[in-house]
Amino acid sequence: MFNWLRSSKSSATPENDITENLTAEDEAEQLWQTVYDARAAAYTAQFGPLPNDILKMMNLSGVWPGGGLYQLAAPQLSATSWLTSSFGLSNPDMPATIVSEEIVTEHDELGRPVRTSMQLRGKENVATYPGRPGYGYEFMVLTHEQAEWPLWLLQWAVNSEIQQDVDFLGRVDKYQGMTVEDIYVGGEQMVNILITRARAPLPASIKLPNGEMSLLLATTITDDEMIWSKTNGRNALMDILQKAGVGQYSLPDRPSVIHPQGVDYASIKSREQAEALAEQGLLRRGFLFPLQFGGQDVDFNIAYMPRQGYMRKLFADKQVNELVQQGQIQNYEAHPEYLGDSFIPKRIRIQASGDASLKFDIDMY
Repeated sequence: MFNWLRSSKSSATPENDITENLTAEDEAEQLWQTVYDARAAAYTAQFGPLPNDILKMMNLSGVWPGGGLYQLAAPQLSATSWLTSSFGLSNPDMPATIVSEEIVTEHDELGRPVRTSMQLRGKENVATYPGRPGYGYEFMVLTHEQAEWPLWLLQWAVNSEIQQDVDFLGRVDKYQGMTVEDIYVGGEQMVNILITRARAPLPASIKLPNGEMSLLLATTITDDEMIWSKTNGRNALMDILQKAGVGQYSLPDRPSVIHPQGVDYASIKSREQAEALAEQGLLRRGFLFPLQFGGQDVDFNIAYMPRQGYMRKLFADKQVNELVQQGQIQNYEAHPEYLGDSFIPKRIRIQASGDASLKFDIDMY
């Protein structure tokens, strides 16, 4: 879905080259460039130099002109900090007035995108946010190393805002933060996130020529932290993350700050114990025989799994389902194995067969 391109906008025109009689289009172009340059200067001062290339989202070509994603080292924050950020949600030509539909991407024999086609349609109801620069914010992820997964997360966030007008800024302010569960971020990985207004040492906002741009930050969180925040509040969760030293930095699959000792899965001896842990977000309920294959939501088909094991089985079943849809798999077997008298599977073995066959040995913990 991504393609690296140079910024499509040139440097601002020197003032002495600007004619006195600017058209409305000229004035809009000049404002756009002034905003772009001001935001770029602020990022450089607050975080670090911007790369030469901006990551353009191919499915938003023509919808988000000049907008894209940046991933940069942020030495102004720390020697190991990396920032992944949208760059253009606060443009003066936003919110978008059109959406892209029926997107088709062609790939070459190496799997590289070589052509993308889409239909552009005007929005029936264009979002308006008086007093905001564009959507009013830019969306960010902080990490301690360069990684690809934040780009997937930013793609999800930008598409949600531009294509669906979810108004992340309005929701964060209304609910004092927000959480989102199981966002796909490439490979066999999903993350939960907490979205809040940025806190120190990040600036809360940046002044642009078209208004005050807020910074929204997404931080990865664990299942139990998400559930805890529903009762205690999203801002309270960020308080705890900062006190624990996690702060606003994202690290998928890190230990929980609510239950830092974790769970001894081998000591869980009953369904009642497992269910109590699931209610706290310390286990996930999954199905031995998936519902999409005809499995039933009944006790004997439910398996309680640690999150990482649950995800491994989820993506294994996804591979099986792709072959089922092609008519190549007709049989599916799942065999849980237990450690002693524990109620939590130590391993689940999957055998799918037919015209094709797949086999998985999935460690739960």
